[in-house]
Amino acid sequence: MSAEERRHHERFSMEIQVKMTAETWSGKTPMMEFLTANISAGGAFIETDAPLPLASRVRLEFLLALENLEALKFIVSLETLKAWKGKRVWISASGIVVRHETDGMGIMFDENYQINPMVTSDDGEKKEA
Repeated sequence: MSAEERRHHERFSMEIQVKMTAETWSGKTPMMEFLTANISAGGAFIETDAPLPLASRVRLEFLLALENLEALKFIVSLETLKAWKGKRVWISASGIVVRHETDGMGIMFDENYQINPMVTSDDGEKKEA
């Protein structure tokens, strides 16, 4: 069975900036920034020349436009989507490194991600809406 056949969530090719920290056997890493190559509601493929060790626990934060949130099928109620119309949202997720490729690493998200509407100031600083 191929990896495509095993996937439960549709993947989308999106370059999204991701901020990530990790807990590895050697300790916690400082905040790192990466780009996704593709993403789904169940995980992401992160582009990097230096992937984290397999089974590393990670915490991720990334900013999505509302239309991307809808396309990725993150679980959000219709009423919430209407209230957030036109905003971008911060996704906070945890997960685990499940595979390495020559150009990056696959992360499988835990099911306890959080979605928060955020607005950004002119200097790019985030604040809760």
